[in-house]
Amino acid sequence: MGGIVSKGAKITVIVLGLFLTWSLPGGAAGPGEWGAWEQHPLLRQAIRQAAERVAYARQAGARLVPVENGRTFCLVWYPQGAATGARPPVIATLSGHGSWAFDEFFLWHREAAARGYGILALQWWLGTGERRQDYLSPPEVYRSFEQIMRAEGIPPGRNLLHGFSRGSANIYGVTALDQRTGHRFFCLTVANAGKASPDFPINRDLTAGRFGPRPFDQTHWVLYAGAHDPHPERDGIPGMRETAAWLTSLGGTVDLFIEDQEGDHGGFHRRPANLRAALDVFQRLLEEAEAPAPLRRSN
Repeated sequence: MGGIVSKGAKITVIVLGLFLTWSLPGGAAGPGEWGAWEQHPLLRQAIRQAAERVAYARQAGARLVPVENGRTFCLVWYPQGAATGARPPVIATLSGHGSWAFDEFFLWHREAAARGYGILALQWWLGTGERRQDYLSPPEVYRSFEQIMRAEGIPPGRNLLHGFSRGSANIYGVTALDQRTGHRFFCLTVANAGKASPDFPINRDLTAGRFGPRPFDQTHWVLYAGAHDPHPERDGIPGMRETAAWLTSLGGTVDLFIEDQEGDHGGFHRRPANLRAALDVFQRLLEEAEAPAPLRRSN
């Protein structure tokens, strides 16, 4: 998947095999220092397969936080000046199949920095294959995000949840769990080129009413689909239209449906107007949440 590349920026990666004093799963290294993870097979695989984007995250000062008992990790980053005190809104993101948290960090970073948002990029693919069990399940994804948000002091109701492709296909269950627990960390979900498959177990439960009759009440959504997606019924406009109708039937509000007639599977990030339109919706929701309630007149 392509993205926005800074002109004139060339990053060289040197792997030193440095082992710092940070034991898994506790402790924390400083920004850009990843402690014992320098030797972890999952990070070493990422360096082999996505070296420039690993280096980009390190240079930007992203922290690497272990989740799921050290099986995998999440990149945690805040814009300059926001590392202490009140946390800014964050973008929590899942990559597509066989991909890396470093890819999502790279694709979101410039716009997040410009708007003052943090990033939580979860490495939910375990690096071993394409079976369902080679990824964190929706409950594991939600537990990982919840763990980090609580530990980081990130307040609920002011964050965006995003999934691309296979990440999008799993994002519906993650959003439903956020609602079901009552934590409601996320005020907006962006489903990017991956429909809600009717036969996915948690989606079946949602349709069958096991999460209640309207499990997506008070949830807000942006959906993206490109007209040139190679799998239109699954990831393109027809598939995402089907998903929009399903979300609405279960109480969700689709604030924006981006049907990009020039876009392909990765067009949400490759065409910056799409990303910015989604973030404009996010900004509006944040402003509405902060607006004072109107005063009631007494009779």
